[in-house]
Amino acid sequence: MTDIPVVEPELRSAALRRERCTAEVRRKAILKAAAEVFLERGYADASIDAVVERSGGSKATVYALFGNKEGLFSAAAAECAEEFASAIGTVNVCTSLTNSLRRIAVAYMKVVLNPKRLAMFRTMVSESARMPGSGDIFFRMGPQAAQAAVAKYFRECAAARLLEADDPDELAEYFLGALRGSLFNRALFNPTRAPTEKEVERHIDFVVQMFLRGVQRPVQK
Repeated sequence: MTDIPVVEPELRSAALRRERCTAEVRRKAILKAAAEVFLERGYADASIDAVVERSGGSKATVYALFGNKEGLFSAAAAECAEEFASAIGTVNVCTSLTNSLRRIAVAYMKVVLNPKRLAMFRTMVSESARMPGSGDIFFRMGPQAAQAAVAKYFRECAAARLLEADDPDELAEYFLGALRGSLFNRALFNPTRAPTEKEVERHIDFVVQMFLRGVQRPVQK
């Protein structure tokens, strides 16, 4: 009699992978809908029902995944913050310090001036006094993580003797702060006046040039 191969473990493994994939897709859909609802209505007027209506699924699923509305808000803020940080952390730097800084600057400004990111930033500022935990999550997973990614790059450049960096973390804070500048503040407080592409490019060029004057090692003759 021919032995029949046992495939149950493989089938179970495949089923678990599909289940995890489906659960992650569902979670992403809920967070996307939640971010939209919170930005459109504000925290006070947003509701789990509105999120469910937009994302599909059920209230039971939302409560099982996030606990309550505050938990959902924190998760949506964290998701936005992670996207913010990853845009900086995944920049493909090159051997030219000037070009690498420009790539980082372009990626950073693209994120901070994105209308949805600005809207989430406004929401976090307005809600952080009432929910400091959510504000702290957003800060740690967004701005702080982005700064850490840039500091890591500066540390590598210092090790390669491309620039002077006694304190890479402080240097990263200075660089990103200079990049935000008045363009970010203007866009933050006046959603109807977004900086033009030319304004952003000119601003990036100026910041990178000024920054390099202070940190770049002189060429040895």
